[in-house]
Amino acid sequence: MGSKKKFIMKFAVTVCLLTILLFEGFFLYCRYVKHVSTTQYAAEKLQMAGDWFFRSSTQTASAKTPAGRKALKKEFAPSDSLLVRTAEDAIRELVTNDTFVIPEVLSETIRPLEEKLEEEVEGEVEREEVSANADPTDQPKETDIPEAEDKPELVTAANPTGMEITNIQDLLKRQADDGIEENTQSRVQLEAESILQQPELPTGCEVTSLTMALRFAGYDVSKEELADQYLEKAAPGEVSYKTAFWGDPRQEESFGCYAPVIVKAANQYLAQHKSAQIAYNLTGASLDDVLAEVRMGYPVIVWGSMYINEEIVFSYGWEIEGETVTWPSNEHCMLLIGFDTETNSVIVCDPLEGIVSYDRNAFQHHYEILEQQAIVIY
Repeated sequence: MGSKKKFIMKFAVTVCLLTILLFEGFFLYCRYVKHVSTTQYAAEKLQMAGDWFFRSSTQTASAKTPAGRKALKKEFAPSDSLLVRTAEDAIRELVTNDTFVIPEVLSETIRPLEEKLEEEVEGEVEREEVSANADPTDQPKETDIPEAEDKPELVTAANPTGMEITNIQDLLKRQADDGIEENTQSRVQLEAESILQQPELPTGCEVTSLTMALRFAGYDVSKEELADQYLEKAAPGEVSYKTAFWGDPRQEESFGCYAPVIVKAANQYLAQHKSAQIAYNLTGASLDDVLAEVRMGYPVIVWGSMYINEEIVFSYGWEIEGETVTWPSNEHCMLLIGFDTETNSVIVCDPLEGIVSYDRNAFQHHYEILEQQAIVIY
């Protein structure tokens, strides 16, 4: 019995040694005989690592809210850490094989992406500090609110669906005929109250921008009131986001909406308060024309990117009435309150950042990609 046990142990040890020798032999064969194949394998491994890093970074940047970006960073952190080690191993393999071309790939792709993620984290910290330092006691500017009790036709004609588009040139001419003079200075900044969407409405940039516009016009309204009582909502993909807000602005996983939804909510609110003012859908107006409206003294709700230096990313896809509808993941809504021609910048009340200036060219690029959507209350 003892000799049989010894035989089994010797046999197992022999098998292990043969297995190790087999793997070592295969490695030496790949390393020295198949020099090109090994190099190619290391290069492919590096390329795969770079692709994964780019994909995870893109998904993180495409998140609609800072909270969503932070959650994705946490989710991808272990994979990204493993990725860097994998890439470094591939570099060592390539250098060992006297190949010095691929290391440039690491510096041109992976390192800048790591720096980009670090900048995003710093940006989120700054946004949180701005939100924490926001003064909740700020009061809206007092203005006279025209009543519509003697003009019921204004209420019934207040674009109930939000789809009707007003020619901004006609509106500007009407305002001029009403005796409103434009500000001809090179720098204009309207005194609008800055309201942040966080923390109550993590995906409510649109309704928060509407709140700022209404408060500028003199209405004592909160973003929560508009979101809960006047904003039409629907499940993502159920209807077009030009018809209803996708999700609920109180929820981080929600999406958003386009101008017609906000026009409809605004006019419902104005009609209920018997106001002669109307929210006009100016979609299609050039940025110059929109800034002319600001010169007349009226802030304009506009659509653009959540991140001024990042592209709008159209992602996901739903079949709605026979058409494939995609969502612009970096979509953002702001209140345009001014500009500076000397610095070529625009001034906005950003629901995520507060009152900030953005480069006009970058701002206009995003504005045009999102169909030049604009709303003014007059």
